[in-house]
Amino acid sequence: MKHVLVVGVTGGLGRALAERYLELRWRVAGVGRDPDKLERVTADLRDDHPDGRISTIRCDVRDPDRLPEAFEEAVRELGQLDLLVYCAGVMDAPTDAGGRGLAAREMFEVNTAAAAHFLELGADYLAAAGKGQLAAIGSVAGDRGRKGNPAYCASKAGLHTYLEGLRHRLHGSGVTVSTVKPGWISTRMLEGDRRWALPPEEAAARIAAALGEGREVFYVPWWWRPVGLALRWTPRALFERFGPA
Repeated sequence: MKHVLVVGVTGGLGRALAERYLELRWRVAGVGRDPDKLERVTADLRDDHPDGRISTIRCDVRDPDRLPEAFEEAVRELGQLDLLVYCAGVMDAPTDAGGRGLAAREMFEVNTAAAAHFLELGADYLAAAGKGQLAAIGSVAGDRGRKGNPAYCASKAGLHTYLEGLRHRLHGSGVTVSTVKPGWISTRMLEGDRRWALPPEEAAARIAAALGEGREVFYVPWWWRPVGLALRWTPRALFERFGPA
């Protein structure tokens, strides 16, 4: 049996990943902020997978003092750690300057800073063991800054760059570092009509499969890769005029 820690288990993708790993007969620990959601998710997953082994830990990732305790508690519940997946994320786009500033602060805190904090804890643990995998959910939005939500794009771009540096640092340690770049997934973050959006369950199955193959940087679904490349290589003048929101 393998052991996975999913940070952000009450979100659509985090919950779907926890369920996918239960289906694969992994032992799962999940971290979530909202106690009511955490209780519901735990109960639902246990009902759906009575033979599965899942533990959940309450933790607000915006509280840096709580993160080491939550990580240690999760490892104790699991017995050991083979994979850590950071799924926690926020996206907000208020219309006024003050609201945008506060939203930007929270997005950098949750999407980037807290991710790095959790992954650093996992990095030390796995490097000492000489094996294992770290992964975080980035976004195609991090491939280039967009006018619709520059702060969200920047928070994910920062996460991508951090993961690249961590991968470089851990090279040769036996620890794999994976950057997941999803496109549209049908979660609460997605607004409007996105006909090409993946159900979170399908996205989770693809992500778990790619992580199982040890892939380091990948898009979900795969066809977002050429889209991302096209966006990155579009000249600035054209991007500013015709680029997506």
